[in-house]
Amino acid sequence: MTDLTDADVAAFRRDGYLVLRDAVPEDVLAVLDDAVQRFLRNEVPDMGRDLCDMSGPYDRPFEEFAIVNAMLPRRYLPSLQGNGYETRAAGWARRLVGETATLDYDQFLVKKPGRTDAVFAWHQDLGYWPTGTPDTTTATFSLALDDADEATGCLRVVPGSQREPTLRPHRPAHASRDRSHVLAAELTDADEVVPLPVRRGDVTVHDERIVHGSPGNATDRWRRTYVIAFRTAATVAYERSIGFTHSHDDDVAWETHLGALARER
Repeated sequence: MTDLTDADVAAFRRDGYLVLRDAVPEDVLAVLDDAVQRFLRNEVPDMGRDLCDMSGPYDRPFEEFAIVNAMLPRRYLPSLQGNGYETRAAGWARRLVGETATLDYDQFLVKKPGRTDAVFAWHQDLGYWPTGTPDTTTATFSLALDDADEATGCLRVVPGSQREPTLRPHRPAHASRDRSHVLAAELTDADEVVPLPVRRGDVTVHDERIVHGSPGNATDRWRRTYVIAFRTAATVAYERSIGFTHSHDDDVAWETHLGALARER
């Protein structure tokens, strides 16, 4: 198991991201392969809007998805709970978030081959979440189930952007949050964009405030990613107390939260 060094922790604080090479072994990856394929075949029932296209509107037919987003897969497929990747990420999270690090949400994100429109808009994760949390500290782990490079639409980040004093403005990418979950922020001329190509089994880790996104998939290869995010126990408890679970079916006044973010800025 890959352990985080003091230098890793310092780099995460400075840059807002890390790349952990060969972090998850093949026997764990094989189990996750089977799970993600169930979602890609649309075999997991009753997911509502938690199975959606993260590049398009909610009413897009499943067969036309460009980025298949399976939100909270461990809720809908309980056999995922406690998997080897999850337990490894929990250990890393305790170094980055603190000893109360708690799994907040997970998701599978899959870019289909030949979908140049499978673009994940530039954003900051914190822009998606309710205000008022006692501690926004988050470590989000993204496991590569396939090799990923710029051609397949690997993650891109703006290093150091997590240290900006305020969040950047975010706008709904498809008219409103009722029509699509997607939010988009803008880059500036001063932003340095760094791609993070990965191999199967590598894990990237990013801060909740770093500006990041990814381009479409122009190849004949799949890009499958399993995301798990950890926050403090107090923050997760606060979220749940207001009915926020990260499900796209949560009864949350998204526009109210967006307005609160705008006022905070």
